[in-house]
Amino acid sequence: MKVILYIAIGLVLLSGGAWLWKATWKAPRQQPAANVPRAKYEGILRDYYREDIESAKKQGKKEVILPGGIDLPTPELSLEELLRDYGLLRVKVIDKETTIYISVSEIPSADIETWYKVEIVETLHPQRKVSDEAPPFELPSRFLPLLPSESLLIEQGGVITVDGIALVREVSSDGVVYFPKEEYLIVGYLDYGGKLIRPSSGRASVFHVINKRLMSAQKEHRLVREIEEKYGGDLDLLRSDVQLRLRREK
Repeated sequence: MKVILYIAIGLVLLSGGAWLWKATWKAPRQQPAANVPRAKYEGILRDYYREDIESAKKQGKKEVILPGGIDLPTPELSLEELLRDYGLLRVKVIDKETTIYISVSEIPSADIETWYKVEIVETLHPQRKVSDEAPPFELPSRFLPLLPSESLLIEQGGVITVDGIALVREVSSDGVVYFPKEEYLIVGYLDYGGKLIRPSSGRASVFHVINKRLMSAQKEHRLVREIEEKYGGDLDLLRSDVQLRLRREK
């Protein structure tokens, strides 16, 4: 089910349709995990990975490594092109929670994902419009209610222990592991009244902010190259240029 989701998202992104991406996101979450009793969804997870769990027990292992999904590449757009539809946000990670994702099918299946609660410390460039519709899936109740300055990020991956075995789902090929109390600059789409942030280009659109330096391991991606070559990876220089651009747009 996850593979189908990533293929669908990849195809939509290749078409450049942000609003279609929103529609694609809704489909798999018609049965939100938050509405399913914990024992039941852990049971679904156990059934789905029963062979892996039993094999680990026989071998005396304490964990099962589940490889992450493979994301299709997205178009490599310039910062100017991206900011036509996306915002530029500096966020700080304040909490995280790993949950079990229940897919919708005749035979229930489950997977693991991690939610991150972030504070939007600064909006360097606002997106044109933020939808005020309610999300069609449950948000982690521990994170609610969200303050106006708070939002969520979600990534495939995380660790859930079932029957004494840690099921470790690795992040997808273009996913991000965010660190608590750290700051990140994200070229992303604020959705559902600002309750969810979706990075525009996967890992390449997320920069770790360290001492006002913008760090990324995606050195060959167009956006990352532009941030380094044009601004020297300096947050202050990028901010000044974006503010100048906003004044020109008024």
